[in-house]
Amino acid sequence: MDTSAKLASLRGLMLERGIDAYVITGGDAHINDRMADYWRARAWFSGFTGSAGTVVVTASEAGVWTDGRYFVQAEQELAGSGITLYKEGEPGVPKYEDFVLDKLPKNGKLGFDGRTMSAAAFDTLKEKLRDKTFHYHEDLVGMIWTNRPPLSSAPAFEHLPNFAGLSAAEKLQNVRAKMIENKIDAYLVTALDNIAWLLNIRGNDIDNTPVVYSYALITNKDAFVFIDSNKVADISGKLTSQGFTLENYDAVAEKLSTLPRDINIYYNQGKTNVSLALEIPNKPDKNSKDIITHLKGVKSEIELKNIRNAYIKEGVAMVKLLKWVDDNISANKEFCENDVETILKVFRKEQEYYLRDSFDTIAAYGENAALPHYKHTGDGATIKPEGFLLIDAGGQYLDGTTDTTRTVVVGSITDEMRRDFTLVLKGHIAFSQAIFLENTTGHALDMLARQPVLAGLKNYNHGTGHGIGYCLGVHEGPQSVAARNVDVALVPGMILSNEPGIYEPGRYGIRIENILAVQKLCKNTHGAFLNFENLTYTPYDMRAVDVSLLTCGEIEFINSYHKKVYETLSPRLSEDEQKWLKKVTMPVGNCAI
Repeated sequence: MDTSAKLASLRGLMLERGIDAYVITGGDAHINDRMADYWRARAWFSGFTGSAGTVVVTASEAGVWTDGRYFVQAEQELAGSGITLYKEGEPGVPKYEDFVLDKLPKNGKLGFDGRTMSAAAFDTLKEKLRDKTFHYHEDLVGMIWTNRPPLSSAPAFEHLPNFAGLSAAEKLQNVRAKMIENKIDAYLVTALDNIAWLLNIRGNDIDNTPVVYSYALITNKDAFVFIDSNKVADISGKLTSQGFTLENYDAVAEKLSTLPRDINIYYNQGKTNVSLALEIPNKPDKNSKDIITHLKGVKSEIELKNIRNAYIKEGVAMVKLLKWVDDNISANKEFCENDVETILKVFRKEQEYYLRDSFDTIAAYGENAALPHYKHTGDGATIKPEGFLLIDAGGQYLDGTTDTTRTVVVGSITDEMRRDFTLVLKGHIAFSQAIFLENTTGHALDMLARQPVLAGLKNYNHGTGHGIGYCLGVHEGPQSVAARNVDVALVPGMILSNEPGIYEPGRYGIRIENILAVQKLCKNTHGAFLNFENLTYTPYDMRAVDVSLLTCGEIEFINSYHKKVYETLSPRLSEDEQKWLKKVTMPVGNCAI
Protein backbone atom coordinates (compact mmCIF):
# COMPACT_ATOMS: atom_id res chain seq x y z
CA MET A 1 0.00 0.00 0.00
CA ASP A 2 1.24 3.48 -0.79
CA THR A 3 0.63 6.30 1.67
CA SER A 4 -2.49 7.56 -0.05
CA ALA A 5 -4.04 4.09 0.15
CA LYS A 6 -3.12 3.82 3.82
CA LEU A 7 -4.71 7.22 4.50
CA ALA A 8 -7.87 6.16 2.70
CA SER A 9 -8.09 2.85 4.57
CA LEU A 10 -7.52 4.47 7.96
CA ARG A 11 -10.08 7.17 7.25
CA GLY A 12 -12.59 4.49 6.32
CA LEU A 13 -12.14 2.81 9.71
CA MET A 14 -12.34 6.19 11.45
CA LEU A 15 -15.63 6.97 9.69
CA GLU A 16 -17.12 3.62 10.73
CA ARG A 17 -16.30 4.33 14.39
CA GLY A 18 -17.21 8.00 14.44
CA ILE A 19 -13.57 9.02 15.04
CA ASP A 20 -12.79 12.59 13.95
CA ALA A 21 -9.00 12.44 14.37
CA TYR A 22 -6.54 9.59 14.90
CA VAL A 23 -3.11 9.85 16.54
CA ILE A 24 -0.21 7.48 15.78
CA THR A 25 2.49 7.93 18.41
CA GLY A 26 5.22 5.68 17.05
CA GLY A 27 5.86 3.99 20.40
CA ASP A 28 5.44 0.45 21.63
CA ALA A 29 3.63 -0.92 24.68
CA HIS A 30 6.55 0.26 26.86
CA ILE A 31 6.83 3.73 25.26
CA ASN A 32 10.27 3.05 23.80
CA ASP A 33 11.77 5.12 21.01
CA ARG A 34 13.75 2.03 19.98
CA MET A 35 11.45 -0.92 19.49
CA ALA A 36 10.72 -4.16 17.69
CA ASP A 37 9.65 -3.79 14.06
CA TYR A 38 6.19 -5.04 15.04
CA TRP A 39 5.56 -1.72 16.78
CA ARG A 40 6.85 0.68 14.10
CA ALA A 41 3.35 1.79 13.11
CA ARG A 42 4.26 5.42 12.51
CA ALA A 43 7.13 4.54 10.19
CA TRP A 44 5.05 2.00 8.25
CA PHE A 45 2.10 4.36 7.90
CA SER A 46 3.83 7.65 7.08
CA GLY A 47 7.27 6.69 5.76
CA PHE A 48 8.96 8.89 8.39
CA THR A 49 11.54 6.71 10.17
CA GLY A 50 12.91 9.07 12.84
CA SER A 51 12.88 7.92 16.47
CA ALA A 52 10.60 10.76 17.62
CA GLY A 53 7.40 11.98 16.04
CA THR A 54 3.60 11.92 16.07
CA VAL A 55 1.15 11.47 13.19
CA VAL A 56 -2.31 13.03 13.24
CA VAL A 57 -4.93 12.09 10.64
CA THR A 58 -8.29 13.81 10.19
CA ALA A 59 -10.88 13.36 7.46
CA SER A 60 -9.10 15.88 5.24
CA GLU A 61 -5.62 16.49 6.66
CA ALA A 62 -2.59 14.55 7.88
CA GLY A 63 0.58 15.74 9.58
CA VAL A 64 3.78 14.58 11.24
CA TRP A 65 5.17 16.48 14.23
CA THR A 66 8.88 16.02 14.98
CA ASP A 67 11.81 17.93 16.49
CA GLY A 68 14.83 19.67 15.03
CA ARG A 69 16.96 16.52 14.81
CA TYR A 70 14.70 15.28 12.03
CA PHE A 71 13.52 18.32 10.08
CA VAL A 72 15.60 17.62 6.98
CA GLN A 73 15.08 13.86 7.15
CA ALA A 74 11.33 14.22 7.58
CA GLU A 75 11.08 16.61 4.63
CA GLN A 76 12.79 14.03 2.44
CA GLU A 77 10.83 11.03 3.68
CA LEU A 78 7.41 12.74 3.58
CA ALA A 79 7.86 14.27 0.13
CA GLY A 80 4.88 13.38 -2.06
CA SER A 81 3.10 11.46 0.71
CA GLY A 82 0.25 13.89 1.25
CA ILE A 83 1.35 14.23 4.88
CA THR A 84 2.45 17.69 6.06
CA LEU A 85 5.55 18.21 8.21
CA TYR A 86 5.07 20.30 11.35
CA LYS A 87 8.40 21.41 12.78
CA GLU A 88 8.07 21.36 16.56
CA GLY A 89 9.31 24.49 18.30
CA GLU A 90 9.40 26.61 15.14
CA PRO A 91 7.51 29.95 15.15
CA GLY A 92 3.84 29.58 14.26
CA VAL A 93 3.86 25.77 14.45
CA PRO A 94 1.14 24.48 16.79
CA LYS A 95 1.71 21.53 19.08
CA TYR A 96 -0.08 18.47 17.82
CA GLU A 97 -2.46 18.63 20.78
CA ASP A 98 -3.47 22.18 19.80
CA PHE A 99 -3.90 21.09 16.18
CA VAL A 100 -6.23 18.31 17.33
CA LEU A 101 -8.16 20.74 19.54
CA ASP A 102 -8.62 23.08 16.58
CA LYS A 103 -9.74 20.35 14.20
CA LEU A 104 -12.08 18.33 16.43
CA PRO A 105 -15.73 19.40 16.41
CA LYS A 106 -17.60 20.02 19.65
CA ASN A 107 -17.99 16.68 21.43
CA GLY A 108 -15.65 15.16 18.84
CA LYS A 109 -13.86 11.83 19.22
CA LEU A 110 -10.10 11.23 19.16
CA GLY A 111 -8.71 7.76 18.48
CA PHE A 112 -5.36 6.14 19.20
CA ASP A 113 -3.90 2.78 20.20
CA GLY A 114 -3.95 2.90 24.00
CA ARG A 115 -0.99 0.54 24.19
CA THR A 116 1.30 3.07 22.51
CA MET A 117 0.47 6.35 24.25
CA SER A 118 1.90 7.12 27.69
CA ALA A 119 -0.34 7.93 30.61
CA ALA A 120 1.43 11.29 30.89
CA ALA A 121 0.71 12.18 27.26
CA PHE A 122 -2.91 11.16 27.72
CA ASP A 123 -3.23 13.44 30.75
CA THR A 124 -2.02 16.34 28.61
CA LEU A 125 -4.54 15.48 25.90
CA LYS A 126 -7.43 15.19 28.36
CA GLU A 127 -6.57 18.57 29.85
CA LYS A 128 -6.75 20.21 26.42
CA LEU A 129 -9.68 18.21 25.04
CA ARG A 130 -12.04 18.57 27.97
CA ASP A 131 -15.32 18.04 26.08
CA LYS A 132 -14.02 15.29 23.78
CA THR A 133 -14.30 11.51 23.93
CA PHE A 134 -11.57 8.95 23.29
CA HIS A 135 -11.38 5.67 21.41
CA TYR A 136 -8.21 3.85 22.54
CA HIS A 137 -9.08 0.14 22.72
CA GLU A 138 -8.39 -0.62 19.04
CA ASP A 139 -5.23 -0.51 16.92
CA LEU A 140 -6.65 0.83 13.66
CA VAL A 141 -3.27 0.94 11.93
CA GLY A 142 -2.77 -2.70 12.83
CA MET A 143 -6.05 -3.54 11.11
CA ILE A 144 -4.73 -2.31 7.76
CA TRP A 145 -1.07 -3.35 8.21
CA THR A 146 -0.53 -6.34 5.98
CA ASN A 147 2.52 -8.56 6.59
CA ARG A 148 3.18 -6.95 9.96
CA PRO A 149 6.51 -8.26 11.35
CA PRO A 150 6.15 -10.75 14.23
CA LEU A 151 7.52 -10.22 17.71
CA SER A 152 10.76 -12.00 18.59
CA SER A 153 10.68 -15.40 20.29
CA ALA A 154 14.43 -15.41 21.03
CA PRO A 155 15.43 -16.53 24.54
CA ALA A 156 16.77 -14.27 27.27
CA PHE A 157 20.11 -14.93 28.94
CA GLU A 158 21.71 -14.12 32.27
CA HIS A 159 24.01 -11.13 32.63
CA LEU A 160 26.56 -12.94 34.77
CA PRO A 161 27.69 -11.70 38.21
CA ASN A 162 31.16 -10.70 37.02
CA PHE A 163 29.43 -8.17 34.75
CA ALA A 164 26.36 -7.29 36.83
CA GLY A 165 28.16 -6.79 40.14
CA LEU A 166 25.11 -7.17 42.35
CA SER A 167 22.78 -10.17 42.25
CA ALA A 168 19.14 -9.72 41.27
CA ALA A 169 18.18 -10.46 44.88
CA GLU A 170 20.46 -7.67 46.12
CA LYS A 171 19.04 -5.25 43.58
CA LEU A 172 15.50 -6.18 44.62
CA GLN A 173 16.47 -5.52 48.24
CA ASN A 174 17.81 -2.07 47.29
CA VAL A 175 14.63 -1.27 45.37
CA ARG A 176 12.45 -2.24 48.34
CA ALA A 177 14.57 -0.06 50.63
CA LYS A 178 13.84 2.91 48.37
CA MET A 179 10.15 1.98 48.32
CA ILE A 180 10.06 2.05 52.13
CA GLU A 181 11.93 5.35 52.15
CA ASN A 182 9.33 6.84 49.79
CA LYS A 183 6.32 5.13 51.47
CA ILE A 184 5.49 3.23 48.28
CA ASP A 185 3.46 0.02 48.70
CA ALA A 186 3.63 -1.18 45.09
CA TYR A 187 5.96 -0.32 42.22
CA LEU A 188 5.01 -1.10 38.62
CA VAL A 189 8.12 -1.31 36.41
CA THR A 190 7.40 -0.88 32.71
CA ALA A 191 10.72 0.33 31.23
CA LEU A 192 12.44 -2.65 29.61
CA ASP A 193 15.97 -1.57 30.51
CA ASN A 194 14.93 -1.19 34.15
CA ILE A 195 13.58 -4.75 34.23
CA ALA A 196 16.66 -6.16 32.48
CA TRP A 197 18.90 -4.38 34.99
CA LEU A 198 16.85 -5.57 37.98
CA LEU A 199 16.74 -9.22 36.89
CA ASN A 200 20.30 -9.33 35.49
CA ILE A 201 18.97 -10.62 32.18
CA ARG A 202 19.54 -9.53 28.62
CA GLY A 203 17.65 -10.46 25.48
CA ASN A 204 17.06 -10.09 21.77
CA ASP A 205 13.59 -8.57 21.47
CA ILE A 206 14.79 -5.23 20.09
CA ASP A 207 17.57 -4.75 17.55
CA ASN A 208 20.64 -3.14 19.11
CA THR A 209 19.17 -3.00 22.64
CA PRO A 210 19.47 -6.30 24.56
CA VAL A 211 16.17 -6.26 26.45
CA VAL A 212 13.14 -8.55 26.80
CA TYR A 213 9.49 -7.47 26.58
CA SER A 214 8.29 -7.78 30.18
CA TYR A 215 6.75 -6.00 33.16
CA ALA A 216 7.43 -6.21 36.89
CA LEU A 217 5.25 -5.46 39.92
CA ILE A 218 7.05 -5.18 43.25
CA THR A 219 5.49 -5.00 46.70
CA ASN A 220 7.03 -5.45 50.14
CA LYS A 221 6.24 -9.18 49.93
CA ASP A 222 6.05 -10.12 46.25
CA ALA A 223 7.95 -9.44 43.06
CA PHE A 224 6.00 -10.49 39.97
CA VAL A 225 7.64 -10.62 36.56
CA PHE A 226 5.32 -10.77 33.55
CA ILE A 227 7.22 -12.35 30.68
CA ASP A 228 6.93 -15.01 27.98
CA SER A 229 7.88 -18.18 29.88
CA ASN A 230 9.57 -19.65 26.80
CA LYS A 231 12.07 -16.80 26.79
CA VAL A 232 13.29 -17.51 30.32
CA ALA A 233 12.96 -21.29 30.34
CA ASP A 234 16.69 -21.76 30.91
CA ILE A 235 16.98 -19.16 33.68
CA SER A 236 13.58 -19.31 35.39
CA GLY A 237 14.99 -21.27 38.34
CA LYS A 238 17.65 -18.61 38.90
CA LEU A 239 14.98 -15.89 38.93
CA THR A 240 12.54 -17.68 41.23
CA SER A 241 15.33 -18.56 43.65
CA GLN A 242 16.05 -14.84 44.04
CA GLY A 243 12.52 -13.89 45.01
CA PHE A 244 10.70 -13.39 41.70
CA THR A 245 7.39 -14.97 40.70
CA LEU A 246 6.98 -15.48 36.95
CA GLU A 247 3.63 -14.78 35.25
CA ASN A 248 2.51 -14.59 31.62
CA TYR A 249 3.29 -11.30 29.87
CA ASP A 250 -0.39 -10.56 29.20
CA ALA A 251 -1.42 -11.19 32.83
CA VAL A 252 -0.16 -7.83 34.08
CA ALA A 253 -3.40 -5.90 33.45
CA GLU A 254 -5.52 -8.38 35.41
CA LYS A 255 -3.02 -8.38 38.29
CA LEU A 256 -3.12 -4.59 38.45
CA SER A 257 -6.92 -4.52 38.47
CA THR A 258 -6.96 -6.61 41.66
CA LEU A 259 -4.78 -4.25 43.70
CA PRO A 260 -6.41 -2.71 46.81
CA ARG A 261 -7.82 0.75 46.21
CA ASP A 262 -5.98 2.23 49.18
CA ILE A 263 -2.54 1.04 48.05
CA ASN A 264 0.10 3.68 47.35
CA ILE A 265 1.43 2.68 43.94
CA TYR A 266 4.19 4.26 41.89
CA TYR A 267 4.61 3.94 38.16
CA ASN A 268 6.39 6.16 35.68
CA GLN A 269 3.58 7.84 33.76
CA GLY A 270 5.94 8.63 30.92
CA LYS A 271 6.78 4.93 30.43
CA THR A 272 3.40 3.33 31.22
CA ASN A 273 0.81 3.07 28.49
CA VAL A 274 -2.78 4.27 28.77
CA SER A 275 -4.35 0.82 28.48
CA LEU A 276 -2.31 -0.44 31.42
CA ALA A 277 -2.63 2.68 33.58
CA LEU A 278 -6.42 2.60 33.32
CA GLU A 279 -6.44 -0.90 34.85
CA ILE A 280 -4.95 0.42 38.08
CA PRO A 281 -7.72 1.23 40.60
CA ASN A 282 -6.00 4.25 42.11
CA LYS A 283 -3.86 7.22 41.08
CA PRO A 284 -0.05 6.91 41.06
CA ASP A 285 2.30 8.42 43.61
CA LYS A 286 3.59 11.54 41.83
CA ASN A 287 5.92 12.68 44.60
CA SER A 288 8.54 9.99 43.98
CA LYS A 289 11.07 9.45 41.22
CA ASP A 290 11.42 6.26 39.21
CA ILE A 291 13.50 4.18 41.61
CA ILE A 292 15.29 1.82 39.24
CA THR A 293 15.97 4.55 36.68
CA HIS A 294 17.94 6.47 39.32
CA LEU A 295 19.66 3.42 40.80
CA LYS A 296 20.65 2.16 37.35
CA GLY A 297 21.85 5.58 36.19
CA VAL A 298 24.65 5.62 38.78
CA LYS A 299 27.16 2.94 37.82
CA SER A 300 28.88 0.86 40.48
CA GLU A 301 32.65 0.53 40.67
CA ILE A 302 32.42 -2.94 39.11
CA GLU A 303 30.28 -1.58 36.27
CA LEU A 304 32.64 1.37 35.71
CA LYS A 305 35.66 -0.93 35.62
CA ASN A 306 33.97 -3.05 32.97
CA ILE A 307 32.78 -0.02 31.00
CA ARG A 308 36.33 1.35 30.86
CA ASN A 309 37.44 -1.92 29.31
CA ALA A 310 34.61 -1.82 26.78
CA TYR A 311 35.66 1.65 25.62
CA ILE A 312 39.25 0.55 25.15
CA LYS A 313 38.02 -2.25 22.91
CA GLU A 314 35.77 0.18 21.07
CA GLY A 315 38.75 2.50 20.63
CA VAL A 316 40.70 -0.34 19.00
CA ALA A 317 37.84 -0.99 16.57
CA MET A 318 37.46 2.70 15.76
CA VAL A 319 41.20 3.19 15.15
CA LYS A 320 41.23 0.20 12.81
CA LEU A 321 38.26 1.71 10.97
CA LEU A 322 39.76 5.20 10.67
CA LYS A 323 43.02 3.75 9.36
CA TRP A 324 41.02 1.66 6.86
CA VAL A 325 39.24 4.82 5.64
CA ASP A 326 42.55 6.67 5.28
CA ASP A 327 44.16 3.75 3.45
CA ASN A 328 41.29 3.50 0.97
CA ILE A 329 41.30 7.23 0.30
CA SER A 330 45.08 7.26 -0.18
CA ALA A 331 44.87 4.31 -2.59
CA ASN A 332 41.98 5.91 -4.53
CA LYS A 333 39.83 2.86 -3.77
CA GLU A 334 36.12 3.38 -4.15
CA PHE A 335 33.96 2.59 -1.13
CA CYS A 336 30.56 3.59 0.17
CA GLU A 337 28.78 4.36 3.43
CA ASN A 338 27.62 0.76 3.83
CA ASP A 339 31.21 -0.45 3.54
CA VAL A 340 32.11 1.71 6.55
CA GLU A 341 29.37 0.10 8.64
CA THR A 342 30.31 -3.39 7.47
CA ILE A 343 34.04 -3.15 8.14
CA LEU A 344 33.50 -1.56 11.57
CA LYS A 345 31.36 -4.54 12.54
CA VAL A 346 34.20 -6.84 11.44
CA PHE A 347 36.63 -4.99 13.71
CA ARG A 348 34.16 -5.08 16.61
CA LYS A 349 33.66 -8.82 16.27
CA GLU A 350 37.37 -9.23 16.98
CA GLN A 351 36.81 -7.77 20.46
CA GLU A 352 36.02 -9.87 23.52
CA TYR A 353 32.41 -9.93 24.78
CA TYR A 354 30.98 -8.20 21.69
CA LEU A 355 27.25 -8.89 21.19
CA ARG A 356 26.02 -6.52 18.50
CA ASP A 357 25.99 -2.85 17.56
CA SER A 358 24.26 -0.53 20.03
CA PHE A 359 22.54 1.31 17.16
CA ASP A 360 22.71 1.31 13.38
CA THR A 361 26.00 2.93 12.44
CA ILE A 362 25.66 6.42 11.00
CA ALA A 363 28.21 6.59 8.20
CA ALA A 364 27.25 9.89 6.59
CA TYR A 365 29.24 11.39 3.75
CA GLY A 366 29.00 15.01 2.63
CA GLU A 367 25.53 16.49 2.80
CA ASN A 368 24.15 13.34 4.42
CA ALA A 369 25.98 14.27 7.62
CA ALA A 370 23.72 17.32 7.94
CA LEU A 371 21.06 14.83 9.10
CA PRO A 372 21.98 14.09 12.74
CA HIS A 373 20.22 10.69 12.61
CA TYR A 374 20.96 9.79 9.00
CA LYS A 375 20.62 6.15 7.95
CA HIS A 376 21.86 5.07 4.53
CA THR A 377 19.78 2.80 2.32
CA GLY A 378 21.37 0.17 0.14
CA ASP A 379 25.04 0.90 -0.38
CA GLY A 380 24.58 4.54 0.56
CA ALA A 381 26.65 7.35 -0.90
CA THR A 382 30.04 6.72 -2.50
CA ILE A 383 32.86 8.35 -0.54
CA LYS A 384 34.74 10.80 -2.73
CA PRO A 385 38.16 12.36 -2.01
CA GLU A 386 36.68 15.65 -0.77
CA GLY A 387 34.87 16.92 2.27
CA PHE A 388 33.88 15.19 5.51
CA LEU A 389 32.76 11.71 6.49
CA LEU A 390 30.87 11.55 9.79
CA ILE A 391 30.88 8.24 11.67
CA ASP A 392 28.61 7.82 14.70
CA ALA A 393 28.72 4.27 16.00
CA GLY A 394 28.50 2.11 19.08
CA GLY A 395 28.71 -1.47 20.26
CA GLN A 396 26.98 -3.67 22.78
CA TYR A 397 29.51 -5.61 24.84
CA LEU A 398 28.73 -7.72 27.89
CA ASP A 399 30.92 -5.26 29.80
CA GLY A 400 29.46 -2.03 28.43
CA THR A 401 27.53 -0.06 25.84
CA THR A 402 29.58 2.29 23.67
CA ASP A 403 28.88 5.36 21.53
CA THR A 404 31.52 7.37 19.64
CA THR A 405 31.32 10.00 16.90
CA ARG A 406 34.15 11.27 14.76
CA THR A 407 34.07 13.56 11.73
CA VAL A 408 37.04 12.86 9.47
CA VAL A 409 38.60 14.52 6.45
CA VAL A 410 38.48 12.47 3.24
CA GLY A 411 39.76 15.18 0.90
CA SER A 412 39.91 18.94 0.45
CA ILE A 413 37.75 21.06 2.77
CA THR A 414 36.83 24.74 2.71
CA ASP A 415 37.92 27.38 5.22
CA GLU A 416 34.33 27.46 6.54
CA MET A 417 34.36 23.72 7.15
CA ARG A 418 37.68 23.94 8.97
CA ARG A 419 36.44 26.82 11.11
CA ASP A 420 33.21 24.99 11.96
CA PHE A 421 35.09 21.81 12.88
CA THR A 422 37.35 23.82 15.17
CA LEU A 423 34.38 25.51 16.86
CA VAL A 424 32.77 22.14 17.53
CA LEU A 425 36.05 20.78 18.91
CA LYS A 426 36.43 23.85 21.18
CA GLY A 427 32.94 23.24 22.61
CA HIS A 428 33.71 19.55 23.04
CA ILE A 429 36.91 20.37 24.94
CA ALA A 430 35.21 23.00 27.12
CA PHE A 431 32.61 20.49 28.26
CA SER A 432 35.24 17.77 28.83
CA GLN A 433 37.18 20.09 31.14
CA ALA A 434 34.19 21.22 33.21
CA ILE A 435 34.58 21.52 36.97
CA PHE A 436 31.31 21.94 38.82
CA LEU A 437 29.70 21.70 42.23
CA GLU A 438 27.55 18.80 43.38
CA ASN A 439 23.82 19.27 42.70
CA THR A 440 24.63 20.75 39.29
CA THR A 441 22.31 19.61 36.48
CA GLY A 442 23.38 18.81 32.95
CA HIS A 443 21.32 21.77 31.75
CA ALA A 444 23.64 24.10 33.69
CA LEU A 445 26.63 22.75 31.73
CA ASP A 446 25.08 22.68 28.25
CA MET A 447 26.24 26.19 27.41
CA LEU A 448 29.89 25.23 27.93
CA ALA A 449 29.79 23.10 24.80
CA ARG A 450 27.39 25.33 22.91
CA GLN A 451 29.09 28.70 23.50
CA PRO A 452 31.96 28.37 20.99
CA VAL A 453 29.45 27.30 18.34
CA LEU A 454 27.13 30.18 19.19
CA ALA A 455 30.09 32.57 19.12
CA GLY A 456 30.54 31.50 15.51
CA LEU A 457 26.87 32.45 14.97
CA LYS A 458 25.84 28.83 14.51
CA ASN A 459 23.99 26.29 16.65
CA TYR A 460 23.00 22.62 16.83
CA ASN A 461 19.40 21.60 17.22
CA HIS A 462 19.88 18.77 19.71
CA GLY A 463 21.15 18.25 23.23
CA THR A 464 24.83 18.12 24.10
CA GLY A 465 24.66 14.83 25.97
CA HIS A 466 22.60 11.84 27.02
CA GLY A 467 23.07 9.08 29.55
CA ILE A 468 24.15 5.62 28.41
CA GLY A 469 23.20 2.21 29.72
CA TYR A 470 25.35 -0.73 30.75
CA CYS A 471 24.90 -3.43 28.12
CA LEU A 472 21.50 -1.78 27.67
CA GLY A 473 20.13 1.29 25.90
CA VAL A 474 22.56 3.64 24.20
CA HIS A 475 20.24 6.44 25.40
CA GLU A 476 19.44 6.27 29.11
CA GLY A 477 18.10 8.61 31.76
CA PRO A 478 17.63 10.16 34.13
CA GLN A 479 20.49 12.58 33.38
CA SER A 480 20.88 14.65 30.24
CA VAL A 481 22.74 17.72 28.99
CA ALA A 482 20.53 20.02 26.95
CA ALA A 483 19.16 23.52 26.61
CA ARG A 484 15.94 22.13 28.10
CA ASN A 485 16.24 21.71 31.85
CA VAL A 486 15.91 18.25 33.35
CA ASP A 487 15.92 18.50 37.14
CA VAL A 488 18.42 15.70 37.75
CA ALA A 489 21.75 16.48 39.38
CA LEU A 490 24.90 14.91 37.99
CA VAL A 491 26.44 12.58 40.57
CA PRO A 492 29.59 10.44 40.56
CA GLY A 493 29.02 7.23 38.62
CA MET A 494 26.76 8.73 35.98
CA ILE A 495 28.04 8.50 32.42
CA LEU A 496 26.97 10.75 29.57
CA SER A 497 27.89 11.80 26.08
CA ASN A 498 29.60 15.04 25.01
CA GLU A 499 28.61 15.69 21.39
CA PRO A 500 28.25 19.23 20.09
CA GLY A 501 27.89 19.71 16.36
CA ILE A 502 27.26 22.04 13.41
CA TYR A 503 25.03 21.10 10.48
CA GLU A 504 24.75 22.88 7.14
CA PRO A 505 21.83 21.30 5.24
CA GLY A 506 22.72 20.25 1.72
CA ARG A 507 26.46 20.65 2.37
CA TYR A 508 27.99 18.97 5.43
CA GLY A 509 27.63 18.05 9.07
CA ILE A 510 30.13 17.90 11.94
CA ARG A 511 29.79 16.16 15.29
CA ILE A 512 32.44 15.03 17.79
CA GLU A 513 31.45 12.73 20.65
CA ASN A 514 33.25 11.29 23.65
CA ILE A 515 31.70 9.55 26.64
CA LEU A 516 32.42 10.91 30.12
CA ALA A 517 31.95 9.59 33.65
CA VAL A 518 31.13 11.99 36.46
CA GLN A 519 33.68 11.69 39.27
CA LYS A 520 34.59 13.37 42.57
CA LEU A 521 37.34 15.97 42.32
CA CYS A 522 37.68 17.39 45.83
CA LYS A 523 35.85 18.88 48.77
CA ASN A 524 36.82 22.03 50.63
CA THR A 525 35.23 24.95 52.45
CA HIS A 526 33.67 26.12 49.17
CA GLY A 527 31.85 22.86 48.52
CA ALA A 528 32.13 19.44 46.92
CA PHE A 529 33.57 19.64 43.40
CA LEU A 530 33.04 17.20 40.53
CA ASN A 531 34.58 16.78 37.09
CA PHE A 532 34.67 14.23 34.27
CA GLU A 533 36.71 11.12 33.54
CA ASN A 534 37.05 10.52 29.80
CA LEU A 535 36.14 6.99 28.70
CA THR A 536 36.63 7.28 24.92
CA TYR A 537 39.89 6.49 23.13
CA THR A 538 39.67 7.67 19.54
CA PRO A 539 41.84 10.39 17.96
CA TYR A 540 40.45 13.68 16.68
CA ASP A 541 41.18 14.44 13.03
CA MET A 542 43.63 17.33 13.36
CA ARG A 543 43.68 17.83 9.59
CA ALA A 544 40.33 19.59 10.04
CA VAL A 545 41.51 21.93 12.81
CA ASP A 546 42.56 25.56 12.52
CA VAL A 547 45.12 25.46 15.32
CA SER A 548 45.34 29.28 15.31
CA LEU A 549 41.82 29.37 16.79
CA LEU A 550 42.82 27.19 19.75
CA THR A 551 44.07 28.41 23.10
CA CYS A 552 47.14 26.90 24.70
CA GLY A 553 44.87 25.16 27.18
CA GLU A 554 42.93 23.55 24.35
CA ILE A 555 46.13 22.49 22.57
CA GLU A 556 47.42 20.97 25.80
CA PHE A 557 44.15 19.09 26.23
CA ILE A 558 44.36 17.63 22.71
CA ASN A 559 48.01 16.64 23.03
CA SER A 560 47.47 15.07 26.44
CA TYR A 561 44.40 13.21 25.21
CA HIS A 562 46.18 11.92 22.11
CA LYS A 563 49.14 10.78 24.20
CA LYS A 564 46.79 8.74 26.38
CA VAL A 565 44.98 7.32 23.34
CA TYR A 566 48.25 6.09 21.88
CA GLU A 567 49.58 4.66 25.13
CA THR A 568 46.31 2.87 25.87
CA LEU A 569 45.58 1.41 22.45
CA SER A 570 48.97 0.77 20.85
CA PRO A 571 49.64 -2.51 22.76
CA ARG A 572 46.48 -3.92 21.16
CA LEU A 573 47.35 -2.90 17.60
CA SER A 574 49.49 -4.30 14.82
CA GLU A 575 52.75 -2.58 13.88
CA ASP A 576 51.15 -0.82 10.90
CA GLU A 577 48.22 0.31 13.03
CA GLN A 578 50.59 1.60 15.70
CA LYS A 579 52.47 3.65 13.09
CA TRP A 580 49.24 5.15 11.80
CA LEU A 581 48.03 5.97 15.31
CA LYS A 582 51.40 7.47 16.23
CA LYS A 583 51.20 9.76 13.20
CA VAL A 584 47.67 11.03 13.87
CA THR A 585 48.33 11.61 17.58
CA MET A 586 51.53 13.63 17.19
CA PRO A 587 51.59 16.80 19.32
CA VAL A 588 50.39 19.99 17.65
CA GLY A 589 50.98 23.67 18.34
CA ASN A 590 53.68 25.38 20.36
CA CYS A 591 52.30 24.64 23.82
CA ALA A 592 54.14 22.08 25.95
CA ILE A 593 52.15 19.20 27.41
